[in-house]
Amino acid sequence: MAYNKRERLKANIDAIKTVFMLEKEGRKPSIEEQALLKQYAGFGGLKCVLNPASSLTDTVHWAKSELELFPLVAELHRVLKKNTANENEYKRYMNSIKNSVLTAFYTPPGIVNALSETLRSSGIIPKLVLDPSAGTGEFAHAFHQAASHKSELICFEKDILTGKMLSALTPGHKVNIEGFETIENRYNNYFDVVSSNIPFGDMNVFDAAFVKQDQLHRDSTRAIHNYFFIKGVESLREGGILAFITSQGVMNSPNNTPIRKWLMENTNLVSAIRLPNNLFTDYAGTEVGSDLIVLQKNTGKDPKLSFWENLFVGTSQSEVTGIYNNDYFYNFSRIVQTKASIGTDPYGKPAQVFIHEGGIEGMAVYMRKMLESDFKSYLDLDLYNGHTVTQKQPETKSTAQLDREEHSPGFGDTFSDDLNPFWQTDDLDPFWQAIEDHWFPDGKEFWNKKEETVAKVQPGKNTLNAEFQNPPFDMDDSGIEKVLITEEKPQSVTQEPLITLYDLFGFTEEERSQVKPVRGGKKKAAPSKGKPIQLNMFSSNGQSSENNNRATAYPVSDARKDEQQERFRQEQRQKEEKLSFETRPFTGELKEYHKAGSLVEDQGQIGYLKERYRDGSTFQPLNLPSTQRSKTNSYIEVRDFYHELYNHEAKHLTVHESLRSKLNQSYDSFVRRFGNLNDKKNLDIIKMDAGGKEILSLERSFDGKLQKADIFHRPVAFNPNELKATGTSDEALIASLNKYGEVNLDYMQSLMAGTGKGREGIIADLHGRIYFNPIIRNYEVQDRFIAGNVVEKVEHVKKYLQTHPDDLPAQEALKALQEATPEPIRFEQLDFNFGERWINMSVYEEYTRKLFETDVTINYYASRDDFTVKADRNNLIINEKFAVKGESKLYTGMHLLKHALLNTTPNITKTIQVTDPETGEAKDVKVPDGQAIQMANSKIDEIRSGFSDWLDQQPPEFKNNLADIYNRKFNCFVRPQYDGSHQSFPGLDLKALGIQDLYQSQKDCVWMIKQNGGGIGDHEVGAGKTLVMCCAAYEMKRLGQVNKPMIVGLKANVHEIAQTFRTAYPNARILYPGKEDFTPKKRVKIFNDIKNNSWDAVILTHDQFGKIPQSPEIQQQIFQAELDSVEENLEVLRSQGRDISRMMLRGLEIRKQNLEVKLSKLADHIKNRTDDVVDFRLMGIDHLFVDESHQFKNLMFTTRHDRVAGLGNPEGSQRALNMLFALRTIQERNGKDLGATFLSGTTISNSLTELYLLFKYLRPKALEKQGINSFDAWAAVFAKKSTDYEFSVTNQIVQKERFRYFIKVPELAAFYSEITDFRTAKDIGIDRPEKNEILYNISPTPQQEVFIGKLMKFAETGDATILGRGKLTEKEEKAKMLIATDYARKMSLDMRMIDMAYGDHVDNKASHCAAKIAEYYNKYDFQKGTQFVFSDLGTYKPGEWSPYSEIKRKLVEDHGIPAYEIRFIQEAKTDNARKALIAGMNEGRIRVLFGSTSMLGTGVNAQRRAVAIHHLDTPWRPSDLNQRDGRAIRKGNEIAKLYADNKVDVLIYAVEKSLDSYKFNLLQNKQLFINQLKTNNMATRTIDEGSMDEGSGMNFSEYVAILSGNTDLLEKAKLEKKIMALESERQAFNRSKSSAIYKYEDATRSIDSNNEMVARMSKDLLAFNDNVQIVRDGNKMNPIRLDNLESKDPKVIGEKLNQLANNARTNGEYFKIGELYGFKILVKTEESLKEGSLFKDNRFFIEGEGNIKYSYNNGHIAVDPLLASKNFINALEKIPNLIEKYQVDIQRLEKDIPVLKEVIDSVFRKEPEIRELKSELDSLSRRINLSLENRNKPDEQIVNNGTDLPKENLPQNNSESINAVSDIRSGQPMSLKEIIDANKDRIIIASVSKPDENMESNNMKQKVSKGIRM
Repeated sequence: MAYNKRERLKANIDAIKTVFMLEKEGRKPSIEEQALLKQYAGFGGLKCVLNPASSLTDTVHWAKSELELFPLVAELHRVLKKNTANENEYKRYMNSIKNSVLTAFYTPPGIVNALSETLRSSGIIPKLVLDPSAGTGEFAHAFHQAASHKSELICFEKDILTGKMLSALTPGHKVNIEGFETIENRYNNYFDVVSSNIPFGDMNVFDAAFVKQDQLHRDSTRAIHNYFFIKGVESLREGGILAFITSQGVMNSPNNTPIRKWLMENTNLVSAIRLPNNLFTDYAGTEVGSDLIVLQKNTGKDPKLSFWENLFVGTSQSEVTGIYNNDYFYNFSRIVQTKASIGTDPYGKPAQVFIHEGGIEGMAVYMRKMLESDFKSYLDLDLYNGHTVTQKQPETKSTAQLDREEHSPGFGDTFSDDLNPFWQTDDLDPFWQAIEDHWFPDGKEFWNKKEETVAKVQPGKNTLNAEFQNPPFDMDDSGIEKVLITEEKPQSVTQEPLITLYDLFGFTEEERSQVKPVRGGKKKAAPSKGKPIQLNMFSSNGQSSENNNRATAYPVSDARKDEQQERFRQEQRQKEEKLSFETRPFTGELKEYHKAGSLVEDQGQIGYLKERYRDGSTFQPLNLPSTQRSKTNSYIEVRDFYHELYNHEAKHLTVHESLRSKLNQSYDSFVRRFGNLNDKKNLDIIKMDAGGKEILSLERSFDGKLQKADIFHRPVAFNPNELKATGTSDEALIASLNKYGEVNLDYMQSLMAGTGKGREGIIADLHGRIYFNPIIRNYEVQDRFIAGNVVEKVEHVKKYLQTHPDDLPAQEALKALQEATPEPIRFEQLDFNFGERWINMSVYEEYTRKLFETDVTINYYASRDDFTVKADRNNLIINEKFAVKGESKLYTGMHLLKHALLNTTPNITKTIQVTDPETGEAKDVKVPDGQAIQMANSKIDEIRSGFSDWLDQQPPEFKNNLADIYNRKFNCFVRPQYDGSHQSFPGLDLKALGIQDLYQSQKDCVWMIKQNGGGIGDHEVGAGKTLVMCCAAYEMKRLGQVNKPMIVGLKANVHEIAQTFRTAYPNARILYPGKEDFTPKKRVKIFNDIKNNSWDAVILTHDQFGKIPQSPEIQQQIFQAELDSVEENLEVLRSQGRDISRMMLRGLEIRKQNLEVKLSKLADHIKNRTDDVVDFRLMGIDHLFVDESHQFKNLMFTTRHDRVAGLGNPEGSQRALNMLFALRTIQERNGKDLGATFLSGTTISNSLTELYLLFKYLRPKALEKQGINSFDAWAAVFAKKSTDYEFSVTNQIVQKERFRYFIKVPELAAFYSEITDFRTAKDIGIDRPEKNEILYNISPTPQQEVFIGKLMKFAETGDATILGRGKLTEKEEKAKMLIATDYARKMSLDMRMIDMAYGDHVDNKASHCAAKIAEYYNKYDFQKGTQFVFSDLGTYKPGEWSPYSEIKRKLVEDHGIPAYEIRFIQEAKTDNARKALIAGMNEGRIRVLFGSTSMLGTGVNAQRRAVAIHHLDTPWRPSDLNQRDGRAIRKGNEIAKLYADNKVDVLIYAVEKSLDSYKFNLLQNKQLFINQLKTNNMATRTIDEGSMDEGSGMNFSEYVAILSGNTDLLEKAKLEKKIMALESERQAFNRSKSSAIYKYEDATRSIDSNNEMVARMSKDLLAFNDNVQIVRDGNKMNPIRLDNLESKDPKVIGEKLNQLANNARTNGEYFKIGELYGFKILVKTEESLKEGSLFKDNRFFIEGEGNIKYSYNNGHIAVDPLLASKNFINALEKIPNLIEKYQVDIQRLEKDIPVLKEVIDSVFRKEPEIRELKSELDSLSRRINLSLENRNKPDEQIVNNGTDLPKENLPQNNSESINAVSDIRSGQPMSLKEIIDANKDRIIIASVSKPDENMESNNMKQKVSKGIRM
């Protein structure tokens, strides 16, 4: 049967359709359907399924040879999409299929049958069979059919689709659709036979049990086949058989020697057979080598291995081929084959290839013969039969006992445990006590006597059990037959001790003896007046007299018979009790909420689940008193009804009233009999249950009383309420969007029925709000229709109007879309990065074809965001022009091309020798080769920049098409104009809030959230985000858009949020647990309260939210999707053979292993989940409002740009990961993006790279549509990387990279603004003060001047001893500039931050700051104005010196300010202390408050009296600066409004020649760009973020220039750096040119030499052709003549030649021995070395006039005489081939000559740039020297250091000191305008809109003249 891809693919699709249909209909397959399912053979060899097939345009990615399969692959996608619930499930199936392409090779049935039948005929008939990698079940079917009895068959299959096929084909057996590693430990030493075709491929496996064992077990998990062997053997019982078909690597690889040795030590080798490579050809269309290995478990065998076992362990490498082979196959006798050759394995490595030409049938016959022989010789049947697992043994029971059990009613038959009042203790529930007193007034005495009687008969036994066993009728001995009935019973008869509540709770004997007395004492029973009346099935009509009752129920009988019966009953009871409390399998129905430790009832007994497996559990009965047994029964009923109800409603989202009724009834019954669940007397039973804590949450406390949770009255997993009528069209529209997700006019009309408004009236009301969308043939709301990709919508509407020209609604819709369409961006305006993923790979292939002058194939794999490149052929352009030589590797043009596509640089290393600091010995270490890296980067830049040049050269049509594609993908988004003014907000108490109405911005934001289902509320501090959250949450709940919203806020703010919510909506149901309520003990109850109640809002802190367990299933899904992607990448990489990076391969393998560990832990957690904690998914939260969302920005991401600074930590934080899990839970439930609302005034705190993380949270599907599924793919479109080169401490070139430039920023802004409502305080019109920024310049102190010089020297040399500290460590050397930056910051703040040896100085920052604080203190003393002082360096610590405490000291001692009015935020250790500080500031009792950004910058509303903010240092992020300023510049600042012209002064203290000014202006510039992006009003398409960050400091040249205080020096440093980089590049260019010259000269010489050789060989060929004699049949005659030999017989001549070959000795000279056609025959003796010994080797040649010696067979004579005589004629016949070979070589070299000539003649293209830069540098140096000369001249003018504070307001006693300060230069304030003018080349200010020039000019003049205002 020939392999046909089309037929195989079609058969697979038919099978998939069938299995989905069966699953949907819930039935077993018919015979015809079984046949279809059996045709499924996986996708092994069908690589076409890896190609995209979503639309016809995807055919461009397909090879022509496979295009015919495109329709079938497209159909496969359709079938899977149709039968999967969501996109994630569809992807799982597709990933499963793709993963199987290189691993799913199904075994032909003939081979499997041969194995199973041979085992059967040898006496192996297994009862317990395991197939650990079952596929479609060939092995399982074969062994099941071979068994003559019922066998237990367990299968594992990890592939989802294959597992479904297997389940359908084997309905009676256990099929686990998961990996073999998940098998439970109870199956160790269990199976008779383990047999399978185990997975191929070097994949890792995670098995927690193996990780804890020895090294061999741990190592085995690194290769899946090794793991399967060890795990398989351990699953076998002694004597069991393992038969695996596996890859040849198990036996061949020397790395697997320890595994093979372990196998031989623990098993007997029965058989090993090498199978042919074409075994799978008919089923998978591929050839792959495999082995059949059969082992028999024998752990007690002789440690000495047999001959064959020793061979099995060993491997040998062929000296000829280098191929490793197992010694067991030292000859071909153990191989099924008819033909052998040398080929390659699936990964491109050399391997032996064996083919059997007899087909599957022939292979099976061959294999069967070997198996029969092996089994006969090596299979130990005694070992197999001697260790069979013993099944359960029968026990005997008498028929009488059975009859009594089945037919005889006892008391329990009449009254159940729950209802029989006699089965309760004396201390009855009042209700049941009343019943007993009424119906059985005399019963207690009788029961007391009866208990005493039974106790006498059977002391120590439970009285109630005795009564229960004693039937209420006569039992005659004659009625007892002695017939034995068998019943299954475990073999062991050892009884476990009875388990009681004491045992369960772990009470000691002493504790057990402490019996709690009954309250109130126990009443003595009154004398009985008669026997109790027991109503049962034997009563007549329910009536009975006392005498009648005695006669019927207790007949008098013979005493002997009574004794016999009693003795018999006692024996039976003893036997039953002996068995009844043993652990046994649980026979009841296992529910998903059953866990280990759950209380359950089984066969009338109460107990708990001791072990919980997937498909079974063990039950441990408990010996409980009757009251506890009854209570437990009742509790179990409540618990089970609760879980059934919640799970049903959560799963189906439908109300189940019957279950709710049963829950209420069971709960009411429990409470009536035993009290509330949370009563102390019930806690012992309920907490004994594994899920008890959750059940306790079914009651909640309200005003001190326990009430039923909401789940008793209504669903809590979803919102069942639905609007029935509305009053306005707007409300009807919202209701329609809620219920149907679209405009449903029929539904809206039904809601408006009461108003009498019809369809047309509703449309008219909503004109401009809804538009007709022809694409869906329905109306859509404006915010949805005129949004998103409007370009695509315009085209669809136009096509519709071509066939419907009179459709007026469609015309209106088209007009609205066209008006909203963004203006197309022209090609000339676009920036293109080489490697952008959206550009078709054919464009890159065209460019690289021109660049490298050969065809280049480029493929992009989106799942792993990676490219593969391959040249059709190599040439000098690839191997020379665009190549870089490393120490051990040549990085060719193809290597650099891939790096160019990824925008990365190769890590080229070199070896240097260093001295080990510990041993003093020299050692070699690998270090980056800076020059080679720079050269590589230069060539990569040439490739990347050349792409833009190439694009510019393309025809206009090409350019327009590319621009059009870009516009369609990126410039097509429109943000809807959200207008929420129509909302009425029912239930909102504006009066209680003290406001007249919400801001319009708040209404718009709420409307956006309601329309989109979430978004980003990017509102400035003080804009009312809290009320937005409260109103949006309540509105979404009211309208049914969400069921249970959660608000997450900062710890400092969350109380205010909760209070605002309560005030705004006084009737809202809010859950706000305080700190005391969220302790670990109370936390579980809170989680259950969230789950079991319907809240309008749940409010938690960030920390509390982080403690919510996230759904393991969601985590598993996210990690599994990533693992599927990794596995797919691995298989694709391995399929490329040698064309892969080992580093990338290893990296993926490690990543896969880590993911598998996480997944295994999750799977283990899910399987063994015994706690009662509710996770996020079960809580039913369906929307998150995240206040201060920037706190979660540290989300993990994957990137190759590991050397790029400023990206943050790719590992992310657990807090952010938890948020991602929660959002994915909600998004999966909703089936769309968002699902959350992020609120923050600083959504982008520092860099535009943060946008990607925002989109990853909220818009994963939208990113996917743009072809962006990783950070690198996003950066390839929107970011440009800058690279700087500096010299390190060791004078090595160091590369510094960062994403400094962002391109296509308007489109990025549009994508952000589409889901964002951005408002500034000015936009909103908030009445808050303006910010008056003052940059306060301070001259450096003498000590600082000296230290600045040291810092510059340190930055240049790296010698840390200059700074007075030890030498830099190896790790510190890499962070030299970060250390230098940190020192500069400390130096600027206070020299004592560096060393306390430095003293105080009148002109340092602390002194100036103290003076300014005192100035404002005195100015606003009457109003008690307050001030904030910020610094992130040197924060306050009690008892230690710090800049904080130093300034306070100066304020107190130098300026007379009371110490109690100066406080530090760090002093507030508790929330109450913090509130007290804030209150003190607002009341004016505290006048100055110090703090850091993190502690004082957020959550502090102390603005009432704030007049000034002082920044001692500048923070790293613009957002931090905004947060600081927001403490005073916010609504509610009364003093600034009334007494400071509604302004707050913000002073930034900057020491000259420090980093202060530069850092501040960098932040200002960044903030400007961020604001422009948020407003979607960019003034440019590209922005520069600067080159300074918290993680790496700033670059060397700018650092030195700034510290020097001369901006010209900065320019000089920049020029020097550019020149240095260019000269280094020129040096590399010259080296490359020298190499080309050498190769050119070598090629020229080779051409001349080859031409000469061709001429000489042509001469010989001509002579040969002239003299050769040809016979009739066309063959050439061979008239060879040997000297001293007369014979012409070829045989004689051949024998003579052999004699010469053995005996001739020419001492290395050529010796003539004969002639042929005038050519001389020569022999030469050469010495050779073989295996360490010298030997003589004679070689023979033939030479003509060209003096070229020709040979055949390398000059060696054949042993056969006839062949030997033809040696020389054969040599002459090779001349034409030799000539052709030289001519081809000449042609190749001649083709390379022009390329080499071009390189030689080329000039360094940047030479003019170097000359120009050097000229500029000379000019700048002269200017600097001139300025240095002028510096020595005295200043002609002193700049006055005044302020705008009126002098009359200054206190008289301080005027002298202030004037003194004002007279010195150090206090000179400097406006931003002056700073910008001084740094024009370094600071760019982009404007949002163009103001009036005259007005701007006048304003600026005013600002400059005042000196301090901006």
